[in-house]
Amino acid sequence: MSLISFSRDKFIPSDEVSLSVRGNYLSITRGYQVFTFFKTTNNGVPVFLDDHIDRIVGNAQAMKMNLSYSKQDIKGLVHQTLEKNDFSKSECNVMIIFAGKAPDDISGLVSSQEVDLFIVTSPIKKYPKESYQNGISLGLYEFERIDAEVKTPYTYYGGMKAHRSLVHEGPFDEALYTSKDEILEGTTFSFFIVKNGSVITPKLDGRILGSVTRKNLLRIMDAQNIQHSESIISIEDLKSSSEAFIASANRDLIPVVSVSGNKIGDGKIGPVYEKLMSLYQQELLKINI
Repeated sequence: MSLISFSRDKFIPSDEVSLSVRGNYLSITRGYQVFTFFKTTNNGVPVFLDDHIDRIVGNAQAMKMNLSYSKQDIKGLVHQTLEKNDFSKSECNVMIIFAGKAPDDISGLVSSQEVDLFIVTSPIKKYPKESYQNGISLGLYEFERIDAEVKTPYTYYGGMKAHRSLVHEGPFDEALYTSKDEILEGTTFSFFIVKNGSVITPKLDGRILGSVTRKNLLRIMDAQNIQHSESIISIEDLKSSSEAFIASANRDLIPVVSVSGNKIGDGKIGPVYEKLMSLYQQELLKINI
């Protein structure tokens, strides 16, 4: 599948998109960049696009970035980018990126220039069917991201260490952050448990990312009157949980059957997960331009 992306001010093959070491110095050397990531569905329709644009623009404003594009401009360019791609055989993943340019100051920390915009398409990443059918295992990693609500490269350093330690060189499928015996989030996903019939996820308190998938899953549960709450989840709570699952833009929902080698509930996929996964899939089917 040959893909087309938007790079700065033109449409080019995705394989040709690049940052310049000098021109994008702040992005490459200082991490002065924000991004959002989502997939397409239903033959090239972006999933929860408005939510992703709201978040990346909010993140850019939090980083004091100088933007030359409005939310409507970005939305239009995303649709123009997708229209240049062929979805007859496969969907794709999409990243919207705001990348800092060269600095103005002697210390190389600040730029008054407008940031570069990239809308990068890539082949869709599909997780193994077995993960959804049998569930996955998580390992715990003590780490709390700074500026966790901003989706920016410098907040992922801990995730790379966690993944290498627990997944790449360890026995687990994914890694889950903890802080002083509290569960926070995964390296690239939100976390949920089911306890006493209620779905619980850590609250947005500045220590986790405001996940778009999480936001829409909470909205779905509200609409379906499914009991849920946003509150502290302790490591001890995992022992009395009947189910657990993760959620992210490219995974949807995946059941978790064990954490640190300890079974969640009976170690099998539960009915609450199955219901929520079904509702989420139905929501994706309804998405259109």
